[in-house]
Amino acid sequence: MDPNRIVVVGRIGSSYGVKGWTHVRSYTEPIENLMNFPQLYCRRNEEPWRELGSIEFRRHREGLIAKLDGYDDRTEASTLGNLELGVQRDQMAPLEEGEFYWVDLIGLDVVNIEDATLGKISNVIETGASTVLAVKGKDGDYLIPFTKPILDSVSLDSHVKVRWESAWKV
Repeated sequence: MDPNRIVVVGRIGSSYGVKGWTHVRSYTEPIENLMNFPQLYCRRNEEPWRELGSIEFRRHREGLIAKLDGYDDRTEASTLGNLELGVQRDQMAPLEEGEFYWVDLIGLDVVNIEDATLGKISNVIETGASTVLAVKGKDGDYLIPFTKPILDSVSLDSHVKVRWESAWKV
């Protein structure tokens, strides 16, 4: 396992029921894709990644619940809250031309159509209404909708170009 090649694909939430199940937030699209990875890893905060043993998933309402091997009651399962779930990058599906994973956007420069650098992408946020780029700039931060017509172009080797004014800061 190469810890530098692990991509976060979900997070364990609060316990569910009394038999060791937990809520899981999937960052995959669709959310069920989280259930298809052959090996998941976990960590809390910036601790080292560790392999997860057997994990069972189920759909529950609009989300997922999971049961990890060895966690058989609510008290044990409650210790799992806020664990990040990750996979090796090479386990992720190949993409079509023009598609990209959000994780590939992190760290890219954001420039506007006047070629002014606004900053670097620090996070990609799903708001429900749209996807938003969180951009950290030297002169301020930006929250920029990641939709047409604001999005002009994406170059994964260098930058994202947007129709956004330098003065439109958070």
